[in-house]
Amino acid sequence: MNNQIIPKVILHEHIEGSITPIMAQKLADKNQIPFPSSLCYKKGEYDEQEYQNGRYRYDETNFIEFIQTYDAVSHFLKTPEDYYLITFDFLSRNAKQGLIYCELFISPYHICATEFDGKMTWDKKRFQQTLTQMDKAIIDVQKNHNITVRYHVIGVRHLGAKIVHETLKFIENNPHHFITGFNIAGNERAGHFDDFQDSHQLASKLGLQKSYHAGEIEPAESIIQALKHGATRIGHGIKAIDDQNLINELIKNNITLEVALTSNRILVNELQGDIYQHPIRRLYDQGVRITLNTDDAGIFGTDIEKEYSIAQSIFAFSRLELLDITLCGIQAAFAEESVKSCLIEHVFSCFTSDDKQVMKKCINDKKYNPAIIERFLKYQKQLLAMSVN
Repeated sequence: MNNQIIPKVILHEHIEGSITPIMAQKLADKNQIPFPSSLCYKKGEYDEQEYQNGRYRYDETNFIEFIQTYDAVSHFLKTPEDYYLITFDFLSRNAKQGLIYCELFISPYHICATEFDGKMTWDKKRFQQTLTQMDKAIIDVQKNHNITVRYHVIGVRHLGAKIVHETLKFIENNPHHFITGFNIAGNERAGHFDDFQDSHQLASKLGLQKSYHAGEIEPAESIIQALKHGATRIGHGIKAIDDQNLINELIKNNITLEVALTSNRILVNELQGDIYQHPIRRLYDQGVRITLNTDDAGIFGTDIEKEYSIAQSIFAFSRLELLDITLCGIQAAFAEESVKSCLIEHVFSCFTSDDKQVMKKCINDKKYNPAIIERFLKYQKQLLAMSVN
């Protein structure tokens, strides 16, 4: 593979889940919180080359244990400045690996909600201060890296439809210029998308684009339901491989799947921890638009370079295919068209003469699915226009 760095995109990263064990320890020390000895493996108990920032200890076959770890790690966040630290840490690490666009999932429930006597209270000042600190982290990362960031609001589905709707109502009263998306996340088995009618409608009213978690733990039918309620992207969505009619619909409507290889290997029981069983190659080869994502980078011990490397080394994705995946991510981004145009132009500037020749051969040989050939033809036309200008 050409050694020139490939620009990369993340459409799916939960900010609390980005906290590495090293960062968790720093936050615990800063906020004088006891650090449970059982939370992480000790040095020597794990592969330090693979997990360079430490490794959390939880049963990788137990989704509930993962959620408990997520909540335990989130507990170390006590101030808005803590969100500066984790945002800067995640973005700067991945920007060094070629990340040019990222959508961070933010959970007002984790940031500023407290429950007392069955009633939820939302701290407006704390939320605004937290986003100010995250914005500051983005600006500081941008001093050294060409990266664009947007936010998604998360509704935590296993907390119930009422709290998910309250979350959106809170955002309605506390908008932010980087908040462009709404996401229903959490335990897929908790509730049906029909239960969240008020939230679907309010998200549309607020002009927030929808990307719902579906088809990771639950069957393909959950993806169908997410699409019915207006999702234009699907978080994970790998169970689509079980329904050919759904695959055809995804291709027809340009629906993008936010695939997270490391996360799926750990959490999807059907894979039994075997990354080679992942359907990413089959989904891509059928023409489905996919992106590569970190999901909960700190908790899963990954980063965007690792995800692209897994795709290349295990699933034989070529450099051209990885560039296609990046471009699919930008096209599906919940960002302004002017921003997307600049990002696409940047990716095209990274196409080498070899890349262009390989793409031309792929188009002529017609060995790819027609949906992929159609994308390549558009890229070829855009590249030609750039060279003329």
